Amino acid sequence: MARHSVSGFPMSLPIVALALLFAGCAEERRSDPALISLDSGEVTWESTEGALWGIADVLARDGMIWVLSPVEPFVHGLQYGAEMVAFGTQGDGPGEFRSATALLSLGEAGEITVWDAASRLYRTFAADGLPVANRGAGEVGTVRGDIDVVTFGDPLRVAVTAEGGTVRGEFAGAVMWGSDLWTATLVHTGADGNVERLVDFGDLRGAFHEEVRTRSVLVPVPLWDACPDGSVVVLDPMARFLYRIDSTWEERDSLSVPWDVPPLTRADRISYLKGQLNAELQGRRVEDGEMEAMLARAEEGGRDQFPASAPLAVDLKCSEGRVWMQEYDGAAHPLGFSQTWRTVALAGDTQPYSEVTLPPAFQLFRVSDAHLLGVVTDDMDLQRVASIPLPESLRPFVRDGSRPVSATAPEMRVALATAPDDAGSGRLKDSPR
Repeated sequence: MARHSVSGFPMSLPIVALALLFAGCAEERRSDPALISLDSGEVTWESTEGALWGIADVLARDGMIWVLSPVEPFVHGLQYGAEMVAFGTQGDGPGEFRSATALLSLGEAGEITVWDAASRLYRTFAADGLPVANRGAGEVGTVRGDIDVVTFGDPLRVAVTAEGGTVRGEFAGAVMWGSDLWTATLVHTGADGNVERLVDFGDLRGAFHEEVRTRSVLVPVPLWDACPDGSVVVLDPMARFLYRIDSTWEERDSLSVPWDVPPLTRADRISYLKGQLNAELQGRRVEDGEMEAMLARAEEGGRDQFPASAPLAVDLKCSEGRVWMQEYDGAAHPLGFSQTWRTVALAGDTQPYSEVTLPPAFQLFRVSDAHLLGVVTDDMDLQRVASIPLPESLRPFVRDGSRPVSATAPEMRVALATAPDDAGSGRLKDSPR
């Protein structure tokens, strides 16, 4: 079947509609964002202090909070702030991983699935850590081992769809730089094993931008996620378009993102290069004067490898009725990860845009219809899992147009009850994606 495109967006299935994501009249929707600041006093601790570091992923499912760490045991199951189970060692046998990358909401109630990228397997475990099943993920391609230091894009990302399928990128060639992420094809694999090609990133408008073809460092890359309603959203950062593919994989909507991006500064380039150099030094100390001289030479010699403008976003998450895009800030992190997230409401809101500032040191992993789930890192790089109630203005609408009941209402307190022996630790019933 011939392939078609609308506004540079590839279509692998017949086009049913191309419309704005938002319901209602465009002139009734304000483009200026609502400013929302969350402070540390709203944080609820979900793990004990000083027990974890280098957390790779966090997922709440069926009354448990699961944590993926970089050292054995790799998987930790938490409840009421206490560790209930821990399992997973290095290897190829049952209950072992070659490269545990992410946690997935796959399997029966109470089970947890781990994405083992090196083995190309989704490994599912019971709540007590016993292996249940392995599911092949197909070809992954070649990805350089330190890609997470090179680019904010994640070529190994996997998202779970509402019907139990998965979405991930496939690459024909090796992924060595951020610009290589534009060569991906986004693929959906159903629970029945049926495979559908959703988007070729190389067909997006932004793929033809000069900087994508000529720059390799800090290049804006396509960002995407699966939404709770079964749809998939894709951000083309160069063309500034946000696309949504509905759960039938037939209807596709688009929206022009209104935000401007600032120029990439010398300080931004130095910050990135310093992160690269520190990764290469692996803890070896270099005198400040020598470090500054090395960075100055590297910035001057490699300036033409950087884009002229900062990335539109460095991460993207989709929650119920809303898309979250993390703002770039070179002063906060070498790859620009900041405490500010811009959000777009998908329907039913005359205030479609918001700008959310998270508490200091809080790293967001998941967004549910009632909570933000992430980790807080202290000055010693030790981490605690934490949650923050989602502000009422960011919660999804129900069918009658009203917002869901507040999480502090009496009928919700059982789901979010705190354990009697640790009043600072709340149990999350919902499952952030």
